Amino acid sequence: MKHLKTSLYLLLTAAVFTSCEKETTTLPENAEMNSSTKLELSSYKSMADAVKDGFDLGAYVNSLPKHSFSKKTEVNYLMESGLEFYFNNEAFFESNCYDLPMEDFNNYNYLSSFPNYLDQYTDNGVYSSGSIIPNISFTTTNTNINSQYEGFWTWYDVENVNSDLELATNFAEEDLIINFYGTNVLSAGMKVSSITGGTTLEIQVYGTSGYLGSAYQYAEFWGPDYYFGVVSDEPITKIIISDIYNYGPLSIDNVSFGNCDDLDGDGVLNANDMHPNSDLRKYLVIGRRMKIENKMVKNGITMMDQINDLIAEINSQYNGQNYAYLHKRFMTELSQITYNWRMARLITATQRSQISSIAWRATIPYYNN
Repeated sequence: MKHLKTSLYLLLTAAVFTSCEKETTTLPENAEMNSSTKLELSSYKSMADAVKDGFDLGAYVNSLPKHSFSKKTEVNYLMESGLEFYFNNEAFFESNCYDLPMEDFNNYNYLSSFPNYLDQYTDNGVYSSGSIIPNISFTTTNTNINSQYEGFWTWYDVENVNSDLELATNFAEEDLIINFYGTNVLSAGMKVSSITGGTTLEIQVYGTSGYLGSAYQYAEFWGPDYYFGVVSDEPITKIIISDIYNYGPLSIDNVSFGNCDDLDGDGVLNANDMHPNSDLRKYLVIGRRMKIENKMVKNGITMMDQINDLIAEINSQYNGQNYAYLHKRFMTELSQITYNWRMARLITATQRSQISSIAWRATIPYYNN
């Protein structure tokens, strides 16, 4: 728990690097402390260095200004034609289905900050390629990305021992942007929060025709996570979450999205789909990504679906002693699969050779399986 508290403090203090004038009322002594904190923090290259040097992060958290407007508990939202908003996860799922693909950010390597773009191909140490589910990406409005800038942060709510890992912006005054790919995203839901709280969140929804509408939600200071869901008549392409007071970092978790009648958006309805949650990555991946397109084979099955099924079968038989035998079997069965692709003109002869070469060097079965 100690390292989780340190992680939260690191996240909170990162907001100071992009702080500006806010519409708040700040006590004089807090203003003086905040100014002093800024000066002291500016001498550190990173938050990790500040913690290692014994910087008083607790004092900084206590010095954060509180908004002067009255406490609100109700949710305010703007209803637009073609949109239906939900602010309770049970209501959202009951109106849709419980089988929507969901990203929970829990498939991580360690707690840390990282650059402000995250998708299925990201390989930044914190997340490895394939850790994030397909057809979604996350970024922020800050485009000044360099080796010193870490736009995202992974953290736990240290006040709630049962909380899951969340994805958070690493600085204040930034919007959190979620992009959806494909034409089947008619529903999207997620936990939303302001790390420091005491503010109002604006959640903008965009579709294939452009801006569709917004929802507004007050977030308590040090309060719980809130839920936001939306169902649209047209495909949702993007959701932008903003803190209208630019007060603190934002976080999201359990992002679910899709179409209950066609979960993976491959054009084959679930009832007829042999893989209702197909791997729709753009390119084939066996150990590493190849520049070979992942195409549909038949009945809602993609080329990656067939690769994943074969790898799962091989891994299930691994006992720690039979790696050489299983790896050879993997190559033999993969050769038959790629032969069928070649005969169906899904790949060329050269691409078939590339797949075989890369697969031979891949660690299959996985040693940690």
